[in-house]
Amino acid sequence: MTVSFSELRAREVVRLCDAKTLGCVTDLTLDACTGRICALCVSPPCSVREMWQGNIIVVPWDAVKCIGDACILVDLRPEDCCVCQKPRRKKRGGEGGR
Repeated sequence: MTVSFSELRAREVVRLCDAKTLGCVTDLTLDACTGRICALCVSPPCSVREMWQGNIIVVPWDAVKCIGDACILVDLRPEDCCVCQKPRRKKRGGEGGR
């Protein structure tokens, strides 16, 4: 089965141990030498305030057990979830303004 990244981005990631939705795929990390996927970056379902903070969950590729039509199943214990912060983008323009 071949799946494009744009198709993965629309899928929810669900943890097998408790059927909890971790969020949707927003990015991938790749090994530059081999071209293989290392991990999925998942934005958790959250409030607008949390989304602004930019938290993501990093799911190692070896934890992915099944990629289905509607969701991606992962074998990841709650204590193994690695939550990281995305680097914030710098604001454009000068700081002189208001």
